[in-house]
Amino acid sequence: MPQKNYRVSVLVRTRDIEGHFTELLWRMSRQTLQPSELVVVDNFSSKDKLEDMSILLSMAKKKFFGNRIHVKLVPLTDSEFSHAYSTNVGVFVANGDLVCITNGHSLPLSNMWLETGAVHFRNPEVVGVGGYFVPHKDGSIWEKLAYDLGWKRLNELSRAYVEDDFFSTINCILRKSSWVEYPFDEKLPSKIFEAGKFGGEDYDWAKEMLFRGCSIIVDSRFIVYHSHKERLPQLVLKYVVWRRIRKRIRMLRRPRKPYTRLESVKPLYHNI
Repeated sequence: MPQKNYRVSVLVRTRDIEGHFTELLWRMSRQTLQPSELVVVDNFSSKDKLEDMSILLSMAKKKFFGNRIHVKLVPLTDSEFSHAYSTNVGVFVANGDLVCITNGHSLPLSNMWLETGAVHFRNPEVVGVGGYFVPHKDGSIWEKLAYDLGWKRLNELSRAYVEDDFFSTINCILRKSSWVEYPFDEKLPSKIFEAGKFGGEDYDWAKEMLFRGCSIIVDSRFIVYHSHKERLPQLVLKYVVWRRIRKRIRMLRRPRKPYTRLESVKPLYHNI
């Protein structure tokens, strides 16, 4: 377990109520290490969908969590949304010393998921823990093949994915004090963003932390289900673009000063 005085917030970024969202809340309630707080950043598509989310969270808090944790709902419109900003907003309003970040369509594999990641912060030099993600059982055959024959196989052969810069906001935990010093960059050089579709701010954050002498841990037991039912052409495109993005991020001069809208705009949130 992490040190007893650590508070752990879980940040879930979602687009309305996604297919696995309710099950995610249920699995969160069964964790051996219970979060002190749940922060949901909802990129809502309509006022009705936002109201549905508020009702669901209120019911889930009563049914799954009781008074054990605080629940916050942070609404974002489409015009406000970016991957980096939605994550920054959630971490900003989180009260935890540690913030675990995942998505509304992701599911922890085990009841020890949160404890497995958080225990590494006993070491004060650790500022982030990255975890793995495997396809959902209803994922596409191409996603499962890509994981089993590609990602997993490459890891077994080269150990490349256990390198300390493997850090994704699909499944990670960070030390909030380190995020305060370097939030996720919402304005990486425009060529990196490839029209804003793929991001790269999490990889940039890990690279910056390593440059500053901090430690990032990659734990292969810290796992969530995560997939999008993508076909082979989509997976190939994603792989090619991510390789390009990672290469460009590695070429950036450090130390860097990130940009975030939070420097001038403070987000609103609702306590559930």
